[in-house]
Amino acid sequence: MLFHPLQTFAGVTQAIDNIPGSTFAVEAEEPLKSLLKEMAQKLGGYSIELKPEDKVLYHASAVMACNYLVTLVKLSTDLWQSFGVSRPDAVRALMPLLKGTLNNLATIGIPDCLTGPISRGDTGTVQKHLIALDQVDEPVAETYRNLGLLTVPVALAKGKIDRNRADQMIEILNSTALSVNSVTIER
Repeated sequence: MLFHPLQTFAGVTQAIDNIPGSTFAVEAEEPLKSLLKEMAQKLGGYSIELKPEDKVLYHASAVMACNYLVTLVKLSTDLWQSFGVSRPDAVRALMPLLKGTLNNLATIGIPDCLTGPISRGDTGTVQKHLIALDQVDEPVAETYRNLGLLTVPVALAKGKIDRNRADQMIEILNSTALSVNSVTIER
């Protein structure tokens, strides 16, 4: 039996506030399955049915969407600290961007909600980012490269870049060391 709210519970108050609108994973035989689906609905949520073999990937996807988002924001705020902005101020500055991204995900959907330099095929900006990141934090630069490589197919699906531009972007993202001389960094 499984009745799992797909939600983050950082504390009791947050849990209560976050439950409405949540999806509940349900795994059970009738008549319990119908009862659990009804409970999800009464809590203001939705239900999906899982088979026992689905649970691991279901949970892994939740970790990627929730826990790793926290890690990405932490890495981002680390970069802000390198130019003198505290983590709380960086989080406050990034929150409207994060909320806008989540809103675009909900209203426009993937791939159309993708924005940024990879989405528009801006290889020059990506090169500048990599050069700067390599100088500040190589593990973060590697994370940027890996996520960028996973973003290129999303940009292709959006239709704003063609295969040639995608291949150029992949080549830049696969480069391990860009020369500062190859791109002018504006500060």
